[in-house]
Amino acid sequence: MTDIEAALAGRKNPAAAMPRQALLSCFILAALAMLPTQVYRLGADQALPWLLADYAGRLMAIGVLLALPAGRWCLRRKDDLKVGTLEAGAWVLGIVLLFHATPLDAMLASYFPQSPLGSYPSPKGLLYAFDITLGLALVALHEELVFRKLADHVMRAFGWGFWRIIIVSAILFGLYHWWRAPAGMLAAAIYGVLAMICYRRTGSLWPIGFAHYVIDYFYFA
Repeated sequence: MTDIEAALAGRKNPAAAMPRQALLSCFILAALAMLPTQVYRLGADQALPWLLADYAGRLMAIGVLLALPAGRWCLRRKDDLKVGTLEAGAWVLGIVLLFHATPLDAMLASYFPQSPLGSYPSPKGLLYAFDITLGLALVALHEELVFRKLADHVMRAFGWGFWRIIIVSAILFGLYHWWRAPAGMLAAAIYGVLAMICYRRTGSLWPIGFAHYVIDYFYFA
């Protein structure tokens, strides 16, 4: 393939512009970057150490994206909104309402055992104010970058179709929440399905990133 042909292929399929093995390695490292802090949190019962570990793991994952060429390439891919603001807003509202205006959590909890390996430490005062704003913004940014934007580019680089990407990325997102009860893992996977559909439909990470933040805000506030 000539340089011109490669460039044209990259325009038609953005994932073709970066070797798929490099993208896959970047995704694996970014996903695993959070694992040590997830394990540490299991034994932390104080809010400050728990949150510092959480922030550190998420910043480390973003650091992987910034450090590796495949990660930087992914971050530079433009997220141009392909739909109108009304439809984008409808996606945000619909996803938020599903998780906060329906008995989804209660229904899942009634069918699956509740045996989480850890829990949120409920910070107080200024620490709570920091976490409920910047902390949750970091959560949304980190998880949407890794499990939506990067995951989408990785799977498209391997030639996967729309629904295969949706299902596999959702399963991975559910497994990423391994420390939660089975109901929590399944809820995360359901969110992962909707989040990736929203991302692929809107063409932008911002609608689902905002929805992610709002869901967490109402859950932890």
